[in-house]
Amino acid sequence: MFSEKEQLLQEFGEWTAFVIDLARYDKQFWNQSLGAGKWSVREVVAHILRWDDYFYEEAIAKLGAGLPLTVKHLDYDAFNEHAKGYGMNTAIAELSNQAVQSRERIMRSIAALTDEQYETTYQDADGHPFEAAQYMKDFIWHDRHHVEPIRKLIHARIEEMSLNGWPALQTLVYDGWLLRFNKGYTKRSNSIHPIYGHTLELNEKIRICEERYEKAGLQTTFKITPFIQPTSLDEELAARGYALVDQTVVQTVHLSGVLSPASAEIWLESDPSESWLAALAVFSGLTNEQASITRQMLEHSPLKACFALLHDNGIPVACGFAVIEDNWIGIYDLVTDPGSRNKGHGEQLVLHLLKWGRSQGAQQGYLLVVKNNAPAKRLYEKIGFVPQYEYWYRIRQDEPDVKNSRM
Repeated sequence: MFSEKEQLLQEFGEWTAFVIDLARYDKQFWNQSLGAGKWSVREVVAHILRWDDYFYEEAIAKLGAGLPLTVKHLDYDAFNEHAKGYGMNTAIAELSNQAVQSRERIMRSIAALTDEQYETTYQDADGHPFEAAQYMKDFIWHDRHHVEPIRKLIHARIEEMSLNGWPALQTLVYDGWLLRFNKGYTKRSNSIHPIYGHTLELNEKIRICEERYEKAGLQTTFKITPFIQPTSLDEELAARGYALVDQTVVQTVHLSGVLSPASAEIWLESDPSESWLAALAVFSGLTNEQASITRQMLEHSPLKACFALLHDNGIPVACGFAVIEDNWIGIYDLVTDPGSRNKGHGEQLVLHLLKWGRSQGAQQGYLLVVKNNAPAKRLYEKIGFVPQYEYWYRIRQDEPDVKNSRM
């Protein structure tokens, strides 16, 4: 059982793990702003680093030494501007290393305090009370206040890339919502993605969307992500009787930590060949129409792609494809021959695709897995994928004579 001190130190240390992970992203990401008029990622890291240094030198280091605290009220704007400048002029590797070392230095000092020193209420240079526990609580909140927007920045970019990686034959933009149409093949390409804005009256907007999908012979389907606008949309759709289906987890991996695949008979092609499409159709049970739609979706994509077909003794046993965007590789439509499962073919297929991604300059990978697909989740965890965020669909239930689509 952790003491309060141990629990606070653990939570206070979450910042170091987060920065270590951030260090594996590229310069473009570190230079990206968290929003219009907001700081960049590197400025946020420098901001927290400089406050850590200040509180260590003026307060934390003095607690164990029995010295008067010199921490006092500062001109926060000037301090933060200086920190931002430091962040922009310091190499990313050095900045991340300093951020980790500064936080760990504080944690070591607090961990070394006796119970009496830890529990004592001190006075800062302005005569205000200072306690080690409250200091950590305040900065745990402060860390999370800054970490959440950075995580959201990563997740929003993945969501955009997943839209590009699995395209639709037609897309309409309607008041910030993307209405995708793909002749009924897959929910991802036949659903409404309400992620970019919302200004119209909601009831009328939903009604018009329903009419458009009904006219196309499709069930009205909304993809519900952490980025939906308005944020109350999921509750509104539930109240209208829209069913929740296909809870899905978005997972990512840093390619630098992924193992190399074993030697295998693998075909890697830049376009969806007849052989690849035939294997996908057989393994997934696609109709001729669905296979044709898949070809139409994928063959004109502007993204660099790799269509992989794994063989065992000359017989196709698994297939999938991947696309490259920025420094990311997205993996899609992984499927193994039902008679050849539980033999490691899926793992080798993923590893070969990730190896191809590294050869094209990718540094990160992502994929989507249905939440209740335990075997697939175990496989991806073994490779190194970790969960980032979840999404699901809301499907209208009272539309007659419409097509159903798979995930």
